[in-house]
Amino acid sequence: MTDRRIFLALATAGAAAAIAPHAMVRAASSADANAANSALLDRYAAAINAHDTTVFPTIFTEDYIQHSGRSPSGLPAQVENFHRIQETWPDIQMHVEDRIIDGAKVVARCTYTATHDHVVRGFAGTGKRISFATVDIWRVESGKFAEHWDLIDTVGLEKQLSGK
Repeated sequence: MTDRRIFLALATAGAAAAIAPHAMVRAASSADANAANSALLDRYAAAINAHDTTVFPTIFTEDYIQHSGRSPSGLPAQVENFHRIQETWPDIQMHVEDRIIDGAKVVARCTYTATHDHVVRGFAGTGKRISFATVDIWRVESGKFAEHWDLIDTVGLEKQLSGK
């Protein structure tokens, strides 16, 4: 019986020793992926704030899938979409308030600020500062955003645009 307990103890310790390095490697690679995806989000926010679409090819996959319905899919469509946003909101800035990153998914709660100088959603420019919130979800593939879903607080935005 004692030999059996010793054998089981040694077998358990050996199994733990064999498994532990693999678990540590998985944890380290997961942490590395999360850090890389967090940096990707930071690069995206920096590009938006600098109004620099020249870096979009390093941020988005060529066949980027946009689920919002406000713009087509694909990298060229994302560049064009941001140019339209910039025409409407020349001083737009993106602020990442919260982020959740887990493997290939990046979730960000963001606030955008801008001056209402142009017609937006049928409301003439007022010159007032506005802000609106979004929740964005991206799927990352090969170090780039490959797919996107979002929710925008359009009710809050329209209240500001209408002055209500």
